[in-house]
Amino acid sequence: MWRLAALFLYATTSQAGAYDFYECTDPAGAVAYSVTPCSKGHKQQRIEDNTPPHSPQALPFAGGTIKLQRGPSGHFFTTVSINGTPVRAMIDTGASMVAISAATASRIPLDRRKGRTGVAHTANGTAPALYLPLQSVELGGNTYRNIPGAIMTSSDGSSYEVLLGMSYLRNFEINTDGQFMTLRPK
Repeated sequence: MWRLAALFLYATTSQAGAYDFYECTDPAGAVAYSVTPCSKGHKQQRIEDNTPPHSPQALPFAGGTIKLQRGPSGHFFTTVSINGTPVRAMIDTGASMVAISAATASRIPLDRRKGRTGVAHTANGTAPALYLPLQSVELGGNTYRNIPGAIMTSSDGSSYEVLLGMSYLRNFEINTDGQFMTLRPK
């Protein structure tokens, strides 16, 4: 009986994570993260992640404080709700606003008529974007409305689901201590 249990344990722990993503490095050395394999010519590293996007990785504490644990890639990921749709997001204090990949944006009810086209200046250079207000962004019970956001319309395959940038994060005092990040509402 224990052999069967050991075989089951081995089978379930030896599989790649169901929520894996990729670290993509272009020839110039710029790094991006993607839920799909990297574009041709990019160095690709698969990051294993077994944490489902709907799991309570964001732990709410009294007063709406959120505590996140650093992922295996060294980044902080969580699930946020944008306009009522839960999506996986990477905390990015270097991003000025909430950036949504085109693929993820297709799953979120967004009023694109309120948007304006433009060019985003990212760590990887410039990219076309549709800037629009997000009706609501929620993390751990902290909901804020009319948050500036952008749909990154590039389809180079090196995108992410959501970068949770400072247009939302400015509402928090942010502290990082080793493996944890604490977001405390201001």
